[in-house]
Amino acid sequence: MSKTNSMILTAIAFMMLAFVPFQVHSQSNTKKPAWITKAPTVKNTYIGIASVPKRSMNPAGEQGDNSAAMQQASSIIVSQLFFNDKYKDSGKKEAQKKILALLHLAVDPSSLLGDLILNGSYSASFDDVFIDRVLDTPKLKLQGEWEDDEEYWCYYSIPEADCQEHITSLMDSVCSQAETMWKLGMSYQQEGQLFTAAKTYTEALNLIHPFIYTIHNIKHDFENVDLFGSIYKSYLHVYDDINMTCSIDEIPAVAGESVPATFTVKVDQKGTPVQKVGVVIEYEGITDGNFITDTDGQATFSVVKAADEPLQTISFSIDKDGLYDLPETYVFRQLIERSDKLGTARTTVKLFDPTNYIYLDFVPSDSATEKAVRELIGNRKDLVTVEDRSKADLILETKIASELVQLVDPKAKWQINQYTSSLRITVNEAKSGNKLYQYDIKDFQYLAPAGRTPEQVLHSSAKEMSRQLIREFPENFKPFSYDKRALVWSALK
Repeated sequence: MSKTNSMILTAIAFMMLAFVPFQVHSQSNTKKPAWITKAPTVKNTYIGIASVPKRSMNPAGEQGDNSAAMQQASSIIVSQLFFNDKYKDSGKKEAQKKILALLHLAVDPSSLLGDLILNGSYSASFDDVFIDRVLDTPKLKLQGEWEDDEEYWCYYSIPEADCQEHITSLMDSVCSQAETMWKLGMSYQQEGQLFTAAKTYTEALNLIHPFIYTIHNIKHDFENVDLFGSIYKSYLHVYDDINMTCSIDEIPAVAGESVPATFTVKVDQKGTPVQKVGVVIEYEGITDGNFITDTDGQATFSVVKAADEPLQTISFSIDKDGLYDLPETYVFRQLIERSDKLGTARTTVKLFDPTNYIYLDFVPSDSATEKAVRELIGNRKDLVTVEDRSKADLILETKIASELVQLVDPKAKWQINQYTSSLRITVNEAKSGNKLYQYDIKDFQYLAPAGRTPEQVLHSSAKEMSRQLIREFPENFKPFSYDKRALVWSALK
């Protein structure tokens, strides 16, 4: 400590001395009580006497080398100036530990505490728990306290019978409440309210903490079980066997677009829907939805904007932050260590090309009609022709037929036959075969020399009908529209 600081502290100390009540200052001159020199013997009574040093309570953990006046001042007032009599709490706790030692509490190796200690899973101070929760009773009397410049002493006592009666009464009350809470927690779990069940188990565990060194057998499902160990097991396994499933394995999507459907993720525990649990979604694109499960254990989501990768993954997991936002308990670490057992799920997003690919099929081929139709379809920006039928979304079929209706008159000067021809254009969905469009030219009258073959007649009539086709078909086909998205996404509804 620097000279300046020492001078300042000395000045503060002397000013404080002026305000310290006379009785505090005079404690060092008070004669030591007899119980300090020799502990009294009181029949059938637990006695705890303890002392703690005061000089070690220096705020910096050091002792100064200043003047005797400085040491005298600090030794008297430092606890009040810096610690608000915390040394007294320490002394009282030590005296109560002396009484605790006289109780000779024996830890049952088969008890919850014994199991936790043997497994290296218990890090709390059981002495402090027992003192704070059990010995905190009006039956424990503070019989005296004394202090001088160096030490603080205190003296507690409690009749043995009163102490045992208090412990037994408190244990009975705690066990009764804990059994009720345990069964309530199990009922919550059976309803799928796992977080509420976990909170209830936590409260029960903290309630029984002072008595987990013992075994308390109760009847449950026609068997004798240890209540304390059973509560711990229910708490430890409250989130086990959580399963997640997505309502769809693969979502068809267009890059940068939304998918017009809502999907679900179901969370259950051994078939029981898990309610009010958060679902975390990880995806390269953008999703939206209600990410808290409802009474059916379902959370909903939708794809707002698909990412660009051809094959993408949406991953689902449990919101651990929400699930483990529980009150602290002495076995919380064991619960957290099992978090990797929580269920997960995933689905894929597969992109598809929204372009409408159309395959043109002509009967007969290489006719004037084929050339006209190809040119007309080529002018449509929403349709792209393909030569591979298996890659088409739409099939356009053009069929031409010709029928002889009147033979040539043998006596006629010109050998001419009369034909009736027809042309039909249909557009069908490639996958379903559903007809989406139809255009017809019917009863087209055509004359051809008698020497023409049927194939020649067919091609010639196709040439003649193509003139009408060019005039009518573009305007007739103009209203036709097709959105492949609707066909692909119809399976989602």
